[in-house]
Amino acid sequence: MDSSKIHSLGCDLSDNRIRGVLSHITKLKSLAFPVVCLPDLHMKERTEGPCSFAAATQNTIVPELTAPSVGCGMGALITSISKETITEQFLERFYSSMQTELGPNYGKIKNMLNWFGLIERPKMHYDLSVRDFIEIIKHGAKTAVAIYGLPADFLKQVEYEGGLFTKKELAGLNLKKILPRVSYRSGRHNIGYGFKGNHFLEIQYIEELLDEKLAKAWGLEKNRIVIMYHGGGGAVSYHIGRYFGNRKKNTASQKLYLLAFKALFHFGSPLEWKYAPKRLRYYFFSSRFMEIPANSPEGKRLLMATKASLNYSYGFRMAIIKRIIDSLGKAAPATPTVSLIWDGAHNAITEEIVSGKNVIVHRHTANRVFDKKPLIISGFNNTNSYIAVGMQNAERHLFSSDHGAGTTIKKMMEKNNTTTHPKKYKTVIYQSHPPFQKIVNHITNEGVDYVVQQLENAGIARPVVKLRPIAVFKG
Repeated sequence: MDSSKIHSLGCDLSDNRIRGVLSHITKLKSLAFPVVCLPDLHMKERTEGPCSFAAATQNTIVPELTAPSVGCGMGALITSISKETITEQFLERFYSSMQTELGPNYGKIKNMLNWFGLIERPKMHYDLSVRDFIEIIKHGAKTAVAIYGLPADFLKQVEYEGGLFTKKELAGLNLKKILPRVSYRSGRHNIGYGFKGNHFLEIQYIEELLDEKLAKAWGLEKNRIVIMYHGGGGAVSYHIGRYFGNRKKNTASQKLYLLAFKALFHFGSPLEWKYAPKRLRYYFFSSRFMEIPANSPEGKRLLMATKASLNYSYGFRMAIIKRIIDSLGKAAPATPTVSLIWDGAHNAITEEIVSGKNVIVHRHTANRVFDKKPLIISGFNNTNSYIAVGMQNAERHLFSSDHGAGTTIKKMMEKNNTTTHPKKYKTVIYQSHPPFQKIVNHITNEGVDYVVQQLENAGIARPVVKLRPIAVFKG
C-alpha cells in the first residue's frame, strides 16, 4: 500500500481488507491526486471499493471506485411543523400515506413478460409517461419539478441543479445506446418510493442551533421538523450499473439472468459489433478497478450512461419530495409549508475541476461539498444528525465529505465508548413488514461527533444545526 497516494482523515486503515483494496487502487496509473479516505471509511461485503471514499482520475472512468447504482443520495426538507404537534396519530397517517399509490411487485416471470411488452404495469399517481421519463433522463430534476408541481426555486438547493448533460451532449444524445429497454418498462413506475436496506425516511427536529446567523438565513429554527430522506438510485441507476459492469453486488443467479439481456443490449445491432471486444472486456469479463479511457467511444458512452443515471436519481428524489409533501398534507391538521434544504448524490462519477485540473471524481458514499452550501451528515436512528456548511478547504480533499457516520457509531458502541442518552430519548421505527413497529433508545453522540469534528478540523465542513430523530420509516 503506497501511503503517499492516500490522504487519510482520521480513519482506521488497520483492516487488512481495506489495506488490500487500497493497495490495488493506489496502483492505478490514472490517479490525479492521492485518494481521500474519510473518517467513516469502511468496506461493505458486496462492493469492490471502500465507502466514505473519493478518488480522482485523469481521462479514465473506473466504475468500481463507486457503487454500481450511481445516483443514490440524500436530502432534507424543513417544514413549518413544530415538534410539539407530532403525535402517534400523525406519524401513522404520514407513513401510511407514503405507502399508497404503489404498483404491484413483479417477480422474474412477470418482469420478463413486461420487458417483452406482453403485460403492462398499472399506471399509478406518481408514475411517469414515456415522454416524461425521457425528459427526466435528459434534464433530471428540472423536468421532475415541473411534472410534480414543486417550486422552481427547489432546483437551487439541488447539486448541479439536478442535471448534468451539457447542451452539446443533449444535441447528440442517443438514448437507445445508453439506456436498456427494461428501464423504459420499469423505470417509470413507483418513482419516489424505495426505503429498503440502508435507505430511510426520517422525521427529525432541530435540537440545537450551532450557527444561529446561518441557520436563520437558511430558514432553520429550533424545534422545527426536518424530514431527511435517503434513496434515489431507483430502477434506472440499478439497470445502468448492472448492464455496464460485472459487479460483486450481483449474485451468480442474477448475473445469469442478466446475461442474455446484456448481450442483446450491447450487441443487438450489427453496427455495434465493432465495439464487441471492448464491451466484453469492460462489462462481461471485467478485472478489478479497470481504467476505461474516457475519450474513447466506449468511455464516452459509459460517461453518458452515468450522467443519465444521475439525472434519473435527481428526478427520483424530487418524486420522493412530492410524496412527502402530499403525505404531510394528509397527516397534519393544517397544510404545512415545506422547503428544500439540500439534495445531493453520494454515489457518483462526475467531471470536475480540482486544483486547476480537469478530472473525473469517483465518490462512494461521500458527499460532493460546495463552498458555503448546505451539507447533510447523517448519524443513526438513535443519534443526532447534522446539517453542515461546506468550507473552502474542501478542495484539498477532492470536495468530499462523509455522507454519514453509521460505521463509526457502531464501532464506538462495540468498544463501549457510548452510553444510553441521559434524557432517555426514543425513536419509533415503522416498517412495511413484521414487526411493523419497534422502538430504539438513543445513545450518546460520540460516533457522529467524531466524524463531524474530523471534517471541521480538515476545513471541509462545519456544523450549523443539530437534528434529533423522532421516527423512521424503512421498507
